[in-house]
Amino acid sequence: MKQAAIQRIERLRKLYLASPMFTDNLSFNRTRRQRLHFLRAFAQSGHLYSTRLRRSAADAYLFDNMAPVIHEDELIVGLPDVSPLTPEEQAEYDTLCKGAQFAPQYARVTAAHMALDYAKLLRVGVRGLLEEVNCRAAGLDLNNPENIEKCEFYDGCRMELEALIRLQHRYADHARKMAKAAAEPRKSELFEIARILDRVPEQPAATFREGLQSIHFFNVMAWDLYYFGRVDQYLIDLYNADVAAGRITHEDAVELYSCFLLLPEAYISPNVALDAMVGGSDEHGNPIENEVTHIAIEAIEYARSANGKVSLAVTDGTSEELLRKAIRLNAMGCAQPALFNDRVVVEGFLRAGMPHCDAHNYCNTGCVEVTPVGKSGIHVVSPYHNLAAMLLTAMEQGGAAETFEEFYKIFESILHSEIARRNIDINRAQMERARNGREAARVSCLIDNCLERGKPVDAGGAVYNYVEPNFLGFSNVVDGLTAIRILVYENREYTLADFLNILRANYEGAETLRLRIIHKFPHYGTDEESTNALSVRLSDSILAGCKGLITYRGSKLLPGAFSYYEHVRHGRRTGATPDGRVAGYPLASGSSPVQGRETKGPTAAVRSVLSWDHRNFLGGIAVNMKFSPQYMQGESEDKMLEFVRSFMRLGGFQLQLNAVDRETLLDAREHPENHRDLLVRVGGFSAYFTKLSPEMQQEIIDRNEHSI
Repeated sequence: MKQAAIQRIERLRKLYLASPMFTDNLSFNRTRRQRLHFLRAFAQSGHLYSTRLRRSAADAYLFDNMAPVIHEDELIVGLPDVSPLTPEEQAEYDTLCKGAQFAPQYARVTAAHMALDYAKLLRVGVRGLLEEVNCRAAGLDLNNPENIEKCEFYDGCRMELEALIRLQHRYADHARKMAKAAAEPRKSELFEIARILDRVPEQPAATFREGLQSIHFFNVMAWDLYYFGRVDQYLIDLYNADVAAGRITHEDAVELYSCFLLLPEAYISPNVALDAMVGGSDEHGNPIENEVTHIAIEAIEYARSANGKVSLAVTDGTSEELLRKAIRLNAMGCAQPALFNDRVVVEGFLRAGMPHCDAHNYCNTGCVEVTPVGKSGIHVVSPYHNLAAMLLTAMEQGGAAETFEEFYKIFESILHSEIARRNIDINRAQMERARNGREAARVSCLIDNCLERGKPVDAGGAVYNYVEPNFLGFSNVVDGLTAIRILVYENREYTLADFLNILRANYEGAETLRLRIIHKFPHYGTDEESTNALSVRLSDSILAGCKGLITYRGSKLLPGAFSYYEHVRHGRRTGATPDGRVAGYPLASGSSPVQGRETKGPTAAVRSVLSWDHRNFLGGIAVNMKFSPQYMQGESEDKMLEFVRSFMRLGGFQLQLNAVDRETLLDAREHPENHRDLLVRVGGFSAYFTKLSPEMQQEIIDRNEHSI
């Protein structure tokens, strides 16, 4: 890429990383100024007959009162106004927040975390969505009570979409005004921005750049985590048309996509994943790899973003060139792309009952959760289950167990009861969402079959409505069960009560035992037959606990086993565990081995992780592996390529690579000012190391560093 383009991207990186959204960890739902607009309008909309319409009217008011923001160097524009409130506005904000405590609650269950049908947006534009809304609303017989809710939904969509178009044109006018006062070459850039905003997202996109601008503008104004889906499938025709007309080069497209990839750094709080996915296969099993696939992957190097991410779905047909690019980017410290196993995900969705066309058209919508593009009302990580805490409960209740088999049955019973109990909580939350809503109405316009059914996603209008509960501490429990089996039921060195008392004392006076557990016992991650068998049994127990449970929307549970930050948060409040972990220390990251326990190299670690079937865990599985950069570059790149291929052949769900050595991490912890841009993979997402909590930093430092 040309030096001028590289310099532009670097200036934008510095600008966005210095913004209050990043430095002050502001909420990605709405900044305080946007929330003031929303609350003000909601409070004044009591004349409207429903909470849902009041929400739509408040969002429309927000759009009509937003100040357009266009920064120097931007080619793709549209960011929230983060200017501080005046004292008078702050007083109004505080008063409105107190009043909002009495407004209907939308229930604490994951919002957003879905990939919208941006292919449809580019095809018909917001104006096309409005026409569909109006057409469907016009055909309603309001003498039929069943149509009253449909009318409410369509009215809300209309309010929001019309206001979004008005905001778009205010942005265009603002760009023109800025252009008149600017000098070249920025003057021409701003006039081009204005021309594009005269068209999109209201109208169908006609160029690659218009496509990026359209989806960004809709996405940023949705005020939550909505994902970009399969960008190489819906942008390729626009790119090819541009190339044929001489409007764009490969380098131009990489620059534009780099700018696009950086934008989430400026509108969501740090270390929150916002993905696009490339690669994979079509419904006939043919690999998808085109020029846009490579453009998106190459942009990772220049953007070096944490929030804006690209993931690669790997197939047997993924080219060596593309996979080597992915390995090199990770080796450079970009912490991207994450590598998903297309075959495993597709087979998992087929098992869940999806047709081929939908099973192949998935995207990661969060850390590693996967959902179908444009058809999802799926609630991910709902809820988080702490397996390690359940094991401690089993130790408290299992004193009468005379055999390990009896003890495991007690643990399994607790696990199943907890899954069922928490599913009732999720169903109650979904019931409240069905009553009062949570997602913006306009979002449902890009989710099949919401408009057709006249039902928003919160009311179950989407095609798929699974719930994806997530299970923490998987490997802690495998190792903990191993220790219990050896110490209590095989060697008879301790009773269960004795061992539990040692844990309650946080191994005080029993450090020799703790070190023996860590260094002498079999572990998940060392490819031992006994621990591999326990991991299979544990995964089967989780699946059995989910089987047969029904969600409020009439769907089923699809579990996951990753963490985000939650292995740190739950670890902080979990006592010492029988795997040798001390109280307060983070649980294991995702389904990876316990930190530092995979002592027999990466192949043995992978064989343990893949000893159980990943295809049933569509809620996401994160396998984190740390390598020194030298073992991913040069001659070692061939070995890493074969390692990745082997991981996929053996059935791994997702692989994420950390290419950073221990010395760099230690120095970054002591001197964060020298490592502001240091990226690492955590529990399914990329993160700036220096923005992580001290516990999270230590957990990453403690992970084993592999060589190949």
